[in-house]
Amino acid sequence: MANGTLASTYDGEDEFLRSYADPIKRGVAGIWAMRAGLELSVSAGYAIIIRELLETGAAKPVLQLCCEAATDEIGHAQLCLDLAERLDGTKRDWPAPTSLHVPNYPGIPSGPLLTTLHLVAMSCLNETIACERLLEAIQVTRCPSAKHALQLILSDEIKHARAGWAHLASRHVTESMKRDLAAYVPELVHASMTSLIEENASIPTEEYSIWGLPSVDAARIHAQKAIRDIVMPGFAHLGIVVH
Repeated sequence: MANGTLASTYDGEDEFLRSYADPIKRGVAGIWAMRAGLELSVSAGYAIIIRELLETGAAKPVLQLCCEAATDEIGHAQLCLDLAERLDGTKRDWPAPTSLHVPNYPGIPSGPLLTTLHLVAMSCLNETIACERLLEAIQVTRCPSAKHALQLILSDEIKHARAGWAHLASRHVTESMKRDLAAYVPELVHASMTSLIEENASIPTEEYSIWGLPSVDAARIHAQKAIRDIVMPGFAHLGIVVH
């Protein structure tokens, strides 16, 4: 993870924070603290995918990117907690343990295809979408420390997205697997969008966007743009033709 800490001071931050009432800052901080748990769930997802890749086969660079991603996401969780404390002055506990899983697909047993579906969903979809969303969020964020946190996270998410695309381009994903993958792309896209909407449901309006938290509607629009302009062309370029 790139220098994943918040600086002690940011130009204009004290003035920015003083201009908002404590209840507003507590509400925003609560959302950032909640996101720490989401970041940990991504780390756990990568941990499962790493095990699957080791069992089914992957190029060394793909394994390295996934291992880095699992570590980076833990750093993102701490970054979210640090930002929450900075915003409202309340120190929060590390997120509690929670049950985790990766999806199963009827008719697909454990093996290279299932592993690839998991990595495609995580990296080619979720992380690529995250890059687009973070870029958009940075543009409208006015809170200096939140903007810096988004920039740090984006620098990592770009690498995380590469893991999935690199795997699809490797010899470990055959032409036959690509044909099978194409049939599941609509399901993967639907699941990604559903998860995104659920995770951002606590941000119903644009008023939080200046704190680095775009609304659920904005998140949907940015995700749809990423899928249309980056994800689907990427699949087509690598021979995954979705009908």
